[in-house]
Parts: sequence; C-alpha cells; structure tokens
Amino acid sequence: MSTDGNDVSDLVPADDAEVDRLFWFRWVTGHQTTFVLWQLLAATLDEARSPEADRDALARRARTLVRGYSLMLLYTSSPPRQMYERIIRDPMARQHPNLSGAWARDYTDVRPLVRGKITLGGETEAAALARECELNERVHEGIAARVVPSGVSLLLTPGVRDQGVRRLHRQTLLWLYDGIFLTTRMPVSHEDVLRQGIRRIHAIHLDVCANGLYPVCAPQTEDEPVALLAGDVLALKDSFTRTLRELVELAVMPGTGPAYQLSTS
Repeated sequence: MSTDGNDVSDLVPADDAEVDRLFWFRWVTGHQTTFVLWQLLAATLDEARSPEADRDALARRARTLVRGYSLMLLYTSSPPRQMYERIIRDPMARQHPNLSGAWARDYTDVRPLVRGKITLGGETEAAALARECELNERVHEGIAARVVPSGVSLLLTPGVRDQGVRRLHRQTLLWLYDGIFLTTRMPVSHEDVLRQGIRRIHAIHLDVCANGLYPVCAPQTEDEPVALLAGDVLALKDSFTRTLRELVELAVMPGTGPAYQLSTS
C-alpha cells in the first residue's frame, strides 16, 4: 500500500486482502514508530540529567512523546477483535508462543518514567507529564480489554507458558522481537533516527486521514471498553493528526527550519 502522492483516497482498501494488509501495516509501522519515540524519550531523559538542562521544556517534550506512544497503541490495535486474532495475534503466536512486549529493547530506558517511578520538570510540568503517563497506562489497559477480552496475553496463554523462553538467550529474544517488526539494528546517527521516524509518521498521518482511526472498511462489532470511552481518552483520539504534526515539529533537526510538512490532500 503506497503512501506516495497526495491523494489519500488511493489509500482506502479496495478489497478484503487490502484490509488485511492495512492492519498489518499499522501493526508493523506503528511499532517501528514507537521504537523511535522511545529512543527520543530516552534521549530526552538523558538530556535532563545535565545541570544546564531546561527541565520544564524537556518535560513538555516528553509529554508529547508519551502522547505519541499512546496514539501508536491505539493505532496498532485498531482492527476489530476477530480480525486482530487472525491478522495479528495468530501470526505473533506462530513466531513465538510466549511473545512479550518485555522483549522490546527500547522500552527499558523509558519504563521508569511511563510507570511513574521518576519525575521530570517543575511542579506544574511534572504533574502534566505524570498525568500523560497515567493516561498511557489506562490506554494500554483499555486496549488489552478491547482486543484480548480474556485478559490472557500470549505470555500467559495456558499450555504454552514459558515454552522455549528459558532455552533462549536474552539477546535472542530481543532479536526475535525486532525481527517481527522488520527492524534491523545498526549504528546510525540521531538525525537518521529522526528521519526514519518522520517518514513513518507521515505514512501514518496519510492513512488516518484516508481511513480514520477505526476504518469503516472493517466495522467494529464489539462495544468499546469503558476505559477507552473516558473523556481524556476521547480527547486523545481527537488529537491524533494534531499530535502527529507536533511530533514532526519535535523531530525537525535544529537549524534546518520546517523542512518537512504533513500533507492531507
């Protein structure tokens, strides 16, 4: 599914096979974008350790990055439940029966912030960032209820608990997780990471402009969990394209000016 050109109507799936590809694209590209957001968030926390750092400004940057992460959670989990099982969960289980997000190497450095274990910024900015992280946690829980109502993750699926996990080295699990999301690790510059993130954000922006967060080509047949109907979660959903633009503004390299703009038509 190409994102070249400006006519987003070309991105509307034309048949069932394209609907499947749309949700697989969202799963892979949304996770790749999340990896970039985590790396940028980790860099922000590193920068905050400098005595000269503007911690309030960094807290505001971190808040936008966490909000972007929350949106990627919503974006990657957007297929209806039955489609999620067939298109996402079943292929993941074939890769490894105990697949776990704990194998995501970029999350390690930002977990303490997202889980509310550390603070950043003065009282006002720190509180705003803490609320954003708390919202992220509720979105994560709501999505789990939406796509896996049993509450049983692949890691905890009865009969496959710990199958093979103890036989695999930690680095192998990290490599496996990256491979599922078509991610190759190699030394690259910070600017390269930014460019990779911008390209993916642009593609996601065009997709959402064309199809919406919940595409009409794949009607939702289940009620949305209560956690995803809270006012602040609905506001988060409404902010989707605006937040993507804010993420691009954060990612534009210093001194280059607004070298990249998101187009919608």
